[in-house]
Amino acid sequence: MVEKSMVGAARLLISCLLWVGVVVLVACNGEEPNTKPQTPPAVGPHTVNYKAGPAHDTVFEAEGIRFYMKYVEGGTFRMGASTDEADANYDVNADPVAEMPTHFVRLDGFLLGELEVSQALMLAVYGLNPSHDVNLTFPAQNISYTTAERFLDSLRAATGFAFRMPTEAEWEYAARGGQPGIAAHHSYSGHDDVDSVAWHQGNSEGMPHPVGHLLPNVLGIYDMSGNVAEWCTDWYAVYPSSPQSNPQGPAQPATPNHAWHVVRGGGYNRPAFYQRVSARQYQYGSYEADEMGLRLALSVRQ
Repeated sequence: MVEKSMVGAARLLISCLLWVGVVVLVACNGEEPNTKPQTPPAVGPHTVNYKAGPAHDTVFEAEGIRFYMKYVEGGTFRMGASTDEADANYDVNADPVAEMPTHFVRLDGFLLGELEVSQALMLAVYGLNPSHDVNLTFPAQNISYTTAERFLDSLRAATGFAFRMPTEAEWEYAARGGQPGIAAHHSYSGHDDVDSVAWHQGNSEGMPHPVGHLLPNVLGIYDMSGNVAEWCTDWYAVYPSSPQSNPQGPAQPATPNHAWHVVRGGGYNRPAFYQRVSARQYQYGSYEADEMGLRLALSVRQ
């Protein structure tokens, strides 16, 4: 009986030691027994709803840099150009493929940057300055559409507002002067004399210039003609002939060889032809060049 009791006690001691060893091993491995419900996997980032802007001229600030947005009152205008002298948008230099036909467009009001995005704002918000002609008073340059979108992501996060690039229709409407500018058509944004409103191939000496140093248009917006070319959100396509309301441009082209975004305003290294308010260019979203920049837009609370 004594031997059986000793054997039983030994077995019990071994079992206890084995259990203690398991507990110690688990503790050393940093794991716990699977006794609690498992946490469900994350379902992805939350959607952030950024704000629209107020319907008036507004000063914003991001990372210590102040910038001004001009309110552009909504209205209807005739978009495009024509070589017909009887057309209100007559332009002897009009491109018959890219700039025609003229057509009516109705737009809601929106905010548009008084100036092109400067290198100072780009550096403060994005943390990088891709420009080749480095000067914080110059417009940001060498900006691809992809880089512009990344910058806008950072700006939205920094301010809480839904900043974007303008649509092509918004760009041309503002370049023409919006509602007050309909009766005062100019070849360039704000004037028929290109040198007074635009840095272009004939007067720029091959480099960009500080933003806002030439004359503004009737809305108080600078450099819509010249300095750097500006991306628009639209994919490029020929114009429709029918009236449009707040057009966003065509659907993304199915053919990669035609997946171009619209570019407006010309650049400091381009002839005056490209600075006209109706002139259109287009580039791939990955395209980078010293003449490429952007301007901010913001929808307003209706």
